[in-house]
Amino acid sequence: MRIGFFGGVREIGGNIILFESNGKGIVFDFGRKFATSAVYFNDTLKGREEKGFDDYVFLGELPPFKGFYKKEIADDLALPVEIDGLFFSHAHLDHIGEIGDVRDSIKKYMSKSSFAALKYFVSKNIIEGMPANIELIDNMTVEVGDFKVTPYPVDHDIPGAVSYFIETPVGLVIYTGDLYFTGAKSELSHKFVEYAKSLKPRILITEGTRIGWGGITSNTEDELKEQIKEIANVFRGLIVGNVYEIHLARIKTFFDASRELGKRFVIHQDYASILKEYNEAGEETASEILSSDNTYVYAGSMPLKDEFKNKVIDLETLRENFSSEVLLLNFAHIQELIDIDPIENSVYIMSGGEPMSSIDPYNTKIFENWLARFNLPLFRVHSPGHASETEILSMVREINPEILLPIHTQIPERFKAVHNNVVVLEKGVLTNFLKDNII
Repeated sequence: MRIGFFGGVREIGGNIILFESNGKGIVFDFGRKFATSAVYFNDTLKGREEKGFDDYVFLGELPPFKGFYKKEIADDLALPVEIDGLFFSHAHLDHIGEIGDVRDSIKKYMSKSSFAALKYFVSKNIIEGMPANIELIDNMTVEVGDFKVTPYPVDHDIPGAVSYFIETPVGLVIYTGDLYFTGAKSELSHKFVEYAKSLKPRILITEGTRIGWGGITSNTEDELKEQIKEIANVFRGLIVGNVYEIHLARIKTFFDASRELGKRFVIHQDYASILKEYNEAGEETASEILSSDNTYVYAGSMPLKDEFKNKVIDLETLRENFSSEVLLLNFAHIQELIDIDPIENSVYIMSGGEPMSSIDPYNTKIFENWLARFNLPLFRVHSPGHASETEILSMVREINPEILLPIHTQIPERFKAVHNNVVVLEKGVLTNFLKDNII
């Protein structure tokens, strides 16, 4: 059996992992690169359209998977492996963002809540067109070729995140996906570690996002809620929050803070749309927020969807009493501030939404200009949705696999502090794993 990493190598995001046995393969995640990881292409410079995906494959920006893409790649570029399944750990764009390029005939597996987020991305044209041949795999095992794949729920800053247990010809392989140990459902991640440890895996493929960040602190959602309330008790105007739309736990944090402050919870229609998708996927938190008498939907200049008409708050009503409202307004609709025109002593709380300054400096500058124009002080109330370095390293020590393969990290060698058999795979190189050793 061979394993190859075609993304997420010495970088954060863009995960693409291939398992191959006897010419048949399965792939885990098919993510989009962050702008800061761009090497040959960006939004301005793209591959030649008449070449399909060949330019991207030739330069290693996309993997050379034969029969995998909607546009066929040149035979001399293609890896002779037949891909029979694509599994997603969660619906962040750096793990699912390139799903639209995949051929309809390839079966795609994900959780119900990941599918809900995918539908939201498609509705906003963040991913173009709804992909076909999707199977929801909550609580089920899938057999593909020589592999038997079972999802296991973990906590992350998006609903529906899973790790995978993969039975292979060389033993059990576990892929953690991305996970978190201080989030709203942290017990899931702790249970995952205990279960993984009990199985004594042959190989562990783990994320290491925060390796090298130099910090160990992760605030809980309750701690973030108290920070929001502390800010609101000083700034008595409108409280404007910016949360990544698919971060259900963080939306809930602002919802809880607004209730405890005695303020109306007003959400832009984008947030209402993803809450509706999560509600239909069975996420009880989304149902609680949407059904609350304290939740209102603000469409701004957008046409109001019929399903939200019983929750609508218009501009005039919104402006009647800014001091009694918490408003979630994402960066994509920051223009609404022109009509809203917040009163003096209002404040803006950035809590994981876009733009993220470290990876989007151009939009960050524009964002800061908007805040300055409307005299909105900026507070950052956030906690990254990944395990800290010490938590990740402790997890590895606990699970204690025979072989450790780090991915989704800039410093894979750091794992050698807790494990004596760390194998650092180079991008695009398939490595043979036997029952007793590596070739």
